[in-house]
Amino acid sequence: MLTLEAEKIIAKKESNGYREYRIPGLLCLQDAIFLAYEARAEETGDWGDIDVAVLRLSPDGELQQVLKIGKSHLPKDGTMRTWNNPTLIPDGNRIHLIYHQNYERAFIVSSENQGDSWSVPREITAAYREFPFSWNVCATGPGHGLQMKNGRLIAPIWLASGNLRPDGTREHMPSVSGCIFSDDHGETWHAGAMTQGITDANETSAALLPDGRLLFNIRNRNEKMRRMLALSSDGGETFDRIWTAEDLVDPRCFGGMDQAAQGDVFFVNCHCENARTNLTLQKTDNAGETWQIIQEIDFLGGYADLGLHQGKSCIFYERYSPERHIVDELVLKIFRQQEALSKPMK
Repeated sequence: MLTLEAEKIIAKKESNGYREYRIPGLLCLQDAIFLAYEARAEETGDWGDIDVAVLRLSPDGELQQVLKIGKSHLPKDGTMRTWNNPTLIPDGNRIHLIYHQNYERAFIVSSENQGDSWSVPREITAAYREFPFSWNVCATGPGHGLQMKNGRLIAPIWLASGNLRPDGTREHMPSVSGCIFSDDHGETWHAGAMTQGITDANETSAALLPDGRLLFNIRNRNEKMRRMLALSSDGGETFDRIWTAEDLVDPRCFGGMDQAAQGDVFFVNCHCENARTNLTLQKTDNAGETWQIIQEIDFLGGYADLGLHQGKSCIFYERYSPERHIVDELVLKIFRQQEALSKPMK
């Protein structure tokens, strides 16, 4: 069992000029925990005036916003101003953030000083165009990416070729998922593996196994209401195997993964077939073949990301209200864990 050490409400609905906060991502580094999310100004779902933000939580508990991207605080100008799906990626002492504009252009910014300053945004949409899939919606993760032992950076992604709606927005299906990768510290990115045979594969998380393979955990719309898993032995360039994880019940919602020092992989999601409830931490010690429930994190849930940090499990998640159909708050819970679960710092 885990012992709750701290619980912080990071953002609450209808505060600071935003109607709702969603899409949490988390990255644990040596000296801080970084949190990313969308701040949604309007009641328009995934489209409309949406900003992205990055916060830094220091070891002494100080929480500071270190980056904000978006225009929702400016007067409307008649354009679509959706900034979406922020995804944090570790790179030694650097931090990268990939994010998107209107689900059609991808950008990256980087920090070499723990988020005190960030580089000028660079567009990397060309990497998504390398996939053999004609898309009009692109996004990363959400959640976080990872760095392999050889330095390669991995960012899970998904693409959709959705119908165009009268208001100019686009449906998020049919869809596929996969990853992009960089071998030069985020300077250039290329298309990696892409799913096949999964009904509307989309939001995906990834973890590094002890033998160097990558394990991908895929949201989808298959009828079984189970997660799909994929393994890659070539650094995310192709998938060796894709299969249904019978143990991983899922209501079609994003869940996050991270790997522990001894090789176990941990996953957090809403362990329920028909509602975003029963947010639960689970683990596998056999590369995803079977999963064991560790502990329920919250009866309510939603999108959730996970980081293992200095002997602690950090879970950043949505506390969704089924009755009001809104995310009431973004919550960070930090649990003390057994030493065996700890993970060496990136």
